Amino acid sequence: MKKTLFFLLFTFSLIASSCSNGSTGSQTNSPTKEANAAEQANTEADQTNEEIPSTNEQIKEIRSMLKMKDSKLPTKFPITDTEYVGAKMNKNESDEYSISFYQTQEPVPINDESLATNDNRIATFKAETFDDPAKQKELFPEVSLDSIPDDMKVELGHQIIGMKEGAAGSSYLLWKEGRWVLQIKSISADELDTINIARKMVDYLEENALPVPKDNGRIEVSYPQNAEEVEVTARWEEENIVYTLETEEVPINALMMTVSTE
Repeated sequence: MKKTLFFLLFTFSLIASSCSNGSTGSQTNSPTKEANAAEQANTEADQTNEEIPSTNEQIKEIRSMLKMKDSKLPTKFPITDTEYVGAKMNKNESDEYSISFYQTQEPVPINDESLATNDNRIATFKAETFDDPAKQKELFPEVSLDSIPDDMKVELGHQIIGMKEGAAGSSYLLWKEGRWVLQIKSISADELDTINIARKMVDYLEENALPVPKDNGRIEVSYPQNAEEVEVTARWEEENIVYTLETEEVPINALMMTVSTE
């Protein structure tokens, strides 16, 4: 009878011990598996981020490819957080280069063949070396705003006075900021509010400085018929090199890219 009782107690003890160990093991392994899964997810995310080059990394790579010494490039572009910048090198010589930048929905390598059919061009940036100072000077026609007739004066804010005039069916609004001349051209019949556009540009440049040219810088904003589109050219000289940014983005975006050039 005692042996039977002892056997039953021993068996019960083994069963209880087994249940206890199983339960403990399950509780110990569960958080470990979750931690491993989280660590793996973080690792995969880090690897994904490493594979997607930032705009700064792309610009750095382009700069390393350019043959011209002391090259300059825009470093900021009007894209959203879910868009990317693609770059295609149109020309790359020791005395000049030209690069077109595109908006893409996924990261692509520099000079990727998909850019040949991409219609979302953001801007084209060029640098050209001039050996003839006279030819270089042709790009920057002289503009005098020292004596503006009262009926042509326009207050643009921040103590900047512009001049508005019309000629051959076109309307021109000009003003100066340092060594830069800025001009907005539109069709007179469209009655576009170029003064409001100019004031927004002046406000932006009050907080954001344009590159400092050696002598001259010029920004031309042109609105064709009906003002449904816009063409902007920003051009400035540094010694015998002329940098040019061409875009169909709105003027503020054009200024942003020009200001970011370094």
